[in-house]
Amino acid sequence: MNGGESLMSYLAGQPLVLLAIAGLALAGIGWRLEGGGSRLGDHLRTAGYAAMGLAGILIVLDAARQSRYAAAELNLAGGAQARVEGSETVIPIGPDGHFQAVATINGHQVPVLIDTGATYTTFEEATARKLGIAADPTRLPSELSTANGVIKARFGTARELRLGAIVATDLVVAITPDTEDPIGVIGMNLLSALHSWRVEGGKLYLKADD
Repeated sequence: MNGGESLMSYLAGQPLVLLAIAGLALAGIGWRLEGGGSRLGDHLRTAGYAAMGLAGILIVLDAARQSRYAAAELNLAGGAQARVEGSETVIPIGPDGHFQAVATINGHQVPVLIDTGATYTTFEEATARKLGIAADPTRLPSELSTANGVIKARFGTARELRLGAIVATDLVVAITPDTEDPIGVIGMNLLSALHSWRVEGGKLYLKADD
């Protein structure tokens, strides 16, 4: 892949950068036309400045979401960790009463909460983008009941999920709107595919099929 192709590939995954570049181009064209007395030039310049301003605001908001995600990941990294005991993956209960660990999804580490009350394994949009999980355009959105109320979710596929000795491939995941709490959720669509799972002595035991 040459330098031009690498740049195009990078920009294809950076819509906010493309918006800023488009705004800069519009402003430049508008400035040149405006110099010739064209009213169109004034409109293009205004539109270009607006696009650059919007891109800047969205970039700041996205950076804030990524910062919250990183903070959550660091907190979990120093807390409960999945470990393997024999053929079982063991996760101790956290101080908040939840089972939390760090999973590896599509090669990326991500904090997750194991929730037996959740139907689907779920990630927010910002996290799904980081993990390379895109919504399937052929599958209709669905309403899911969560602790924050009923929300509309889209669906995608995680190529690989690893949690201790648990390995799941082509796992359907729900993609939900971003909130203040970006931690992912491991739901029953994964747990029900295991050989067994149980809670005993403040620990969650997961066993994959032999």
